[in-house]
Amino acid sequence: MIRAKAAIFDLDCTLVDTLDRFFAVFNELMEKNGRRPLEWDEFFRQYVADTLDDVVAHKDAADREKVLHDFWMEFLWKYREGDIKCSAYPGVKELFEGLYEKKVPIAVITSCIVPSDKLRKELKRYGVASFVKAVVTAHDVVGDLEKGHHFSKAEIFKKVAKELGVDPKECVIVGDYWNDIQDGKKVGAKTVGVMTGLMRKELLEKYKPDAIINSVREIPTVVEFVK
Repeated sequence: MIRAKAAIFDLDCTLVDTLDRFFAVFNELMEKNGRRPLEWDEFFRQYVADTLDDVVAHKDAADREKVLHDFWMEFLWKYREGDIKCSAYPGVKELFEGLYEKKVPIAVITSCIVPSDKLRKELKRYGVASFVKAVVTAHDVVGDLEKGHHFSKAEIFKKVAKELGVDPKECVIVGDYWNDIQDGKKVGAKTVGVMTGLMRKELLEKYKPDAIINSVREIPTVVEFVK
């Protein structure tokens, strides 16, 4: 059983089903860059295998890293433009309400480059904003992303733990993607992988999370929160 004082949740495909949004923004940028957009089946296959980088930039391209960085940074800026019409996964509100009643500090983070106050408004639509103590987005650490890896979350995790008033080592980080696990471990947190993001289980296992669950509803079965 994992023991933690606070919970940090990734948003997209962990708490909220935004896969259709991902598909739409990805194809929008593919077309903008003069590339062929993907049909859903092809996109889904590449997404699940975590090989979309190879669609964006050829493996042997001399400028591959720059192309990937520029593409995904623009993707992260565009992801939450306009009105996001998505739904929280079943059980998210009940989980947050239960943790809040137990006085567990809750945070929500995202790699999207969006002001945190806009994200709080989105959380309000899902009925969970009142349970969330801290919200940190890539907008808060965009300078680090511009200089480093576009999907890095280490600085996000450090900042949000500070806002929660706990050491990162006292947190459990819950997310659907490899960077949640990899960067959670970098800051010393416990990590839980969630299958709602549809990443293949063996890919999540590669990064050695402390637990893998089917949905956040199962958090109480793998995490014991302590004061």
